[in-house]
Amino acid sequence: MSNITDAGNKIAFVIQHDCQDPSEALLDKKIIQESYTFWAGMVHEKCYMNWGISDKKIQKELMGLNYNFTTISDVQDLYSLSLIYYLIRPLLKKQFYNKRLLDVGSGNGIGLKVISELLATDFAVGLDLTSVLATRANKNFYLENKINYIQADAESIPLENNSIDIITNVESSHNYPRIDYFFSEIERVLAPGGYFCYTDIDIPNKSQSKFLEQYLKKHPNLKLVEKQNISKMVQAAIYDRLINKEEWFYQAAVRLYGEQSHDFFSNVSHLAGGMGLIFLPWWKIRFKKPELKEIARAARKSKFWGKKLYFYYLIQKV
Repeated sequence: MSNITDAGNKIAFVIQHDCQDPSEALLDKKIIQESYTFWAGMVHEKCYMNWGISDKKIQKELMGLNYNFTTISDVQDLYSLSLIYYLIRPLLKKQFYNKRLLDVGSGNGIGLKVISELLATDFAVGLDLTSVLATRANKNFYLENKINYIQADAESIPLENNSIDIITNVESSHNYPRIDYFFSEIERVLAPGGYFCYTDIDIPNKSQSKFLEQYLKKHPNLKLVEKQNISKMVQAAIYDRLINKEEWFYQAAVRLYGEQSHDFFSNVSHLAGGMGLIFLPWWKIRFKKPELKEIARAARKSKFWGKKLYFYYLIQKV
């Protein structure tokens, strides 16, 4: 895989692919591993990898925690931190501390590290399909008998039944070929009384939110505690990151690809897409810089995310 355009196109294929059999699932997972291995080589190894949310109340609460997040990473991102905080906010209010935590789709590990600190977990494990990300996470955040990261499959979690009190999944499940396998594994691994904190972009052909609610109806030991449509908060973060700060975005793209490169337009388009540009309402996708206007024009026509839903669920196993 030689460039972000190639990686972006392959990830897009997996996201939209209607997986029909195990061999197709294996192919999808191989593509995800290769594509995210490429992405890992592009980003700071301690950067936050989710789109984030922008909400003044949530940001005020986050700052009120009086926790120095620079001790975790010198790359600070208020939007991404806000989403991580929002994910576990109900558990913080319940003081659901000193528990066993699993983060599925842990990426470079920083989300798990933040959650483990805020919830004072007894033990935390991060799971990611991409081995280079799991290795990087262990390099930066491993703590003996406290925090560990493993390369594994979300559809076949290598943990015992009823062994985890908190499972988190952030902006990851849209890459899973067989979402029903994932939900089944969550039910199996989660201990009674434990919580599943789940947030992601809803994909039209997978419709994880609809599938989850159908799954809950058939499995009464999983109780819906909270359900939110947080699309507007996510879009507000993307808008500020890319539109309000378009000069920052453009200069970052120039540093990555070189302004004179023949594939600059394609690479920057895919970078912007990966950062959420096409998830914005079409009428908000407008840049002032001439160099970015064609990218905005193409993005406004995209139907990739369908109805553009970003959901949040809190589920308890009873």
